[in-house]
Amino acid sequence: MTEDLEVSLPATHRLTRGARSIAYCELGDPTGTPVIAAHGSPGSRYQLLALEQAALRANVRIICPDRPGFGDTSPEPRRGFGTGSDDAIALLDVLGISRAVALGFSGGAGYSLALALAHPDRIDRVVLACGMIPGAPRRALRGRIPIVSALYRVARVLPPLAVMMLDGRGPFASTREANLSAWPAADQAIMADPRARAMTAPDGRAAAKQGSRAAVDDLRQYSRPFPLTQVQQRVDLLHGTADGNVPVNVARWGRSQLRDAVLREIPGGGHYFAVADPEAVVAALRAPLAGTS
Repeated sequence: MTEDLEVSLPATHRLTRGARSIAYCELGDPTGTPVIAAHGSPGSRYQLLALEQAALRANVRIICPDRPGFGDTSPEPRRGFGTGSDDAIALLDVLGISRAVALGFSGGAGYSLALALAHPDRIDRVVLACGMIPGAPRRALRGRIPIVSALYRVARVLPPLAVMMLDGRGPFASTREANLSAWPAADQAIMADPRARAMTAPDGRAAAKQGSRAAVDDLRQYSRPFPLTQVQQRVDLLHGTADGNVPVNVARWGRSQLRDAVLREIPGGGHYFAVADPEAVVAALRAPLAGTS
């Protein structure tokens, strides 16, 4: 039972910017290579807990804020991938970090790319782990889990219903459990593992604290064009070949659009491959990927 397992949570810090508050934590080595992370949709500052020990061993420092409207970070009145950039730069400033690597996990990919685009003087490189690349064409999304595709469609046309779906309210209370068989075997194994479940539970609780409105706003953004060719920095893509949430063809398409990108495919890896193989992500954070998939 996950109740019998205890996962040590990093301290939560808060930064006040005007009327807004930004909550964040840090993972890994506090003197290591700085990384500013963007969690998925939904997600929170706890989403990357699985990377803690690998980051510590590799001398990598991961700064993990709650994005606007998630966890304990105040919402932004604006919409779009750029809404997290000001918070990220404010954190780097307060922490005395001049340049960092941007890490985008899943639905955080658009935010990391937007941060790199807006602040090339502060972001050295981008690493996307199972990242949803903004503007991916329909052909790249073939093979996605049906309920995930349905959620994206509903988010575009009827956002309040999509919020209910993600919140698990009303007739959607058991949607996730009813669709577990649609996930790849690698992800099902992680979902069934007591230790992995204990590690991901804090993220689930924090991500739901303000409801799912911010996550639905994310889903609505991903079908819109994004100037990928204008991203100047190198982008390292890590993606499981069995990912049913963000199909690997999304990463392959993204590599073809970005000016300087390398893709490493994780054979048989699902959407949550980082939980089972955190070293793969941390190694990419520490140094650029070599070669292509």
